[in-house]
This record gives sequence, structure tokens and C-alpha cells, in this order.
Amino acid sequence: MNFEILTDSSCNLPEETIEQLGLHIVSLSYILGDEEEKRSYVKGQTFDLKGFYDALKAKIPAKTSQVTPEQAREVCRPIFEAGKDLLYVGFSSGLSGTYNAVRLALEEFKDEFADRKIYFVDTLSASAGQAHLVREACKMRDEGKSIEETHSWIEGVKMKLCYFFTVDDLWHLQRGGRLSTGKALVGSLLSVKPILIVNNEGKLVPVGKAKGRRKSLDNLVERMSEKIDLTLGSKVYIIHSDALTDAEYLSEQVLAKYKDVETEFVYLEPVIGTHTGPGVCALVFMGNERE
Repeated sequence: MNFEILTDSSCNLPEETIEQLGLHIVSLSYILGDEEEKRSYVKGQTFDLKGFYDALKAKIPAKTSQVTPEQAREVCRPIFEAGKDLLYVGFSSGLSGTYNAVRLALEEFKDEFADRKIYFVDTLSASAGQAHLVREACKMRDEGKSIEETHSWIEGVKMKLCYFFTVDDLWHLQRGGRLSTGKALVGSLLSVKPILIVNNEGKLVPVGKAKGRRKSLDNLVERMSEKIDLTLGSKVYIIHSDALTDAEYLSEQVLAKYKDVETEFVYLEPVIGTHTGPGVCALVFMGNERE
């Protein structure tokens, strides 16, 4: 490897993939009820995601913490001391302070390790979209591409990652400050399900609504058909937070419409799940534009 790749736990990758790709991870944390703080990713640690979302359904309070500069320095220092360059591919700054915290730590290393190349990318993405960019970066690294080429490619393509998703209600997003109270009112109407996107600033914004859960899922597929660009990639990620049946329905609809597409299910990790709540279903894909 001619450089190392750092990302954070919001990329939502399983440990097996993290090990295969040789990734370095800094982890966000969460607290559920009266339990001790837990990191979203710890090597060798497994999560009862079903139990986690059941607790959220029962309105057990939960909160999260971003990565600190100190945590980032702890992970990165051995990389630089080993004489390696580093590329950080991070969680959207529109959703968390993690990217800026890690960037601050990396900026502080530039004087101490002046001969090392240090690059960072604010993906303006999360979960499967962030993971897609991480995977592609690893592929480029392993093919012998330089850190500059890899960084430039991610910056050039990241705004082509499109997100359409729906939630059962917006209470969790509003409570966690990811959506304003006014915007959350759209979800207060009986049986009306909101449609949201991740916008060009990496923030969550509502763009519509549908009457009932099934129609909201169909709406996601309809909106995807207006944006998807199969020349940029044929993978469609389907993210869900304890909503596998609905995710499988989405996959069926996507595969019926696009014969050359491959779908992949992603079970949403706890930190992002704390803010979205249970019942999320999302389509993530490469498209012509986000907004």
C-alpha cells in the first residue's frame, strides 16, 4: 500500500470488510438509556441491532457523541510514525462535527510529520454512500493510484451520490436537531410519510410526502428513476433501520425496473440510527445530481 485510508464508524461497514480493506477507523459513540457509552465500532464487538431499535421504539432516550481530535490523534499517530501517508474519507460535516474534529487533528500533525502527505475528504455522505467512496478509494490505492489521484477522484464524484429515504416519523430527527421543528411538522399528519434527501450541503431535508408507508416506498423508486445514472455505477444500496421487509420490497421494485442493477442491504448502525429512529428505508445510488 502506498498510503493508508482512515474513515469513521458512520461508513457502516462490517468488520470483515474493514479488515479486508485494511482500513483505519475512528468511532462515534452512543448512549442508550442508563447504559454506559458505547462506540459504534470496536474490533471484535457485535451489536444487537434489533434490540437497539426495539429500545428506540419504546422511547428509551438515546444520545450520541462525535469523534474527538484526541481520539483521531491516537489512531493516526502510529500511521505517520510508520512513515505512511494518509487519506481521511469522512462522515458528512452537515450531520456531525466528526469530520472537522478529525481534520483538526490531521492539520496539527502537518508540522510534526512535514514529509508525510495528508489529505481529507468531507464526503457530505453517510452510511452506504460514504462506504461506497471508501471502497472505491481502497480499490484505487490497491491498483497503485496515488493519494492525490484518489483524493481528486472522490472530490469529483461525491456529489453524484444520491440519497432518497423515508422514515416512519420525524420525531427522532427533530429531537436530535437534524431537522427543524417546523420541517418536522410535515410528519405529524396521520399516515403521511415524509420523503427526504441528503442535500448538497450534506444535510437532511424533506422534499415531499406520501400517503401511507407503501406509497412512500414506491415514491423512492420513482424519484430514483429520475436521477440514477447507470454509467456511473450499477449498485443500489438499500439502507434500513429494523425494516427488512420494507427493504426487501424496495429491492424487488428496483430489480423489476432495472435488470442490470445489483442491490445490497445495509442495516443502519446505532449512531446514525439514534437520530433517524427505527423504520428508515433509503435508496443510495450514483446519479446525475443530488438536488
